[in-house]
Amino acid sequence: MNINSPLVNLQVGLASSLTAKTEAKAHSIEPQAPDKAMNAAALSAENTPVLTDEETQKLKQETFEMSKQNYKAMGETQEAFATTLSEFEKFKKEQSSLNPGIDLSALDLAQDEDGTLKLVGGNLGGQLRADLESIINDNNTLKNAFKQVHEGLAHIVRLSGADRQGIEAKDFNGNIRLNELSRSFENQFHDEGFGQDYHTLEEKVNSHTMLFAMKMKEAIYPRININV
Repeated sequence: MNINSPLVNLQVGLASSLTAKTEAKAHSIEPQAPDKAMNAAALSAENTPVLTDEETQKLKQETFEMSKQNYKAMGETQEAFATTLSEFEKFKKEQSSLNPGIDLSALDLAQDEDGTLKLVGGNLGGQLRADLESIINDNNTLKNAFKQVHEGLAHIVRLSGADRQGIEAKDFNGNIRLNELSRSFENQFHDEGFGQDYHTLEEKVNSHTMLFAMKMKEAIYPRININV
């Protein structure tokens, strides 16, 4: 992947933010003497009320409902990603057919916070790019699906850690390129391990929803190991 790509820049920014938060948290901890710590733990245990059966059942139900909502959001993101890929590919084929002299194979897609679609890269002149952007922005199916992808990416990242709760869809607007994202996502599937039986991009995108979410999180968020 291009180290100067918007996706990599986004990953670096997220990583730096996480590192700063982790270091700040580490430096704010004051060590306690063992006896003091043990006494505090014992006191806490004595004062912690035991949940009643009714409270336990309520907690289980709330956890179940939350898990169901998260799974639904992941499924909607998966469907939106598949739709976005399909609609963009269809757009390129249609325009290549109407304009045989242009090569759209290197063309990528981004989206502004207001939902406007932007064509990125490709060997296009200014007027041709403007004309094609006008056409593609008439595709509300594509615009809505790509917007859902941005919202879903933020949701998936927030689920991956308590320190990532501040991530919003706008953090991805302008930083996500559809083709770059799909390549990064596809590269998370290896010959061994989870997902080894999926070979084409279509198969990977339409894999089990939980697997899709896990691979997508790895595609957009760097793996960080911090010892504090």
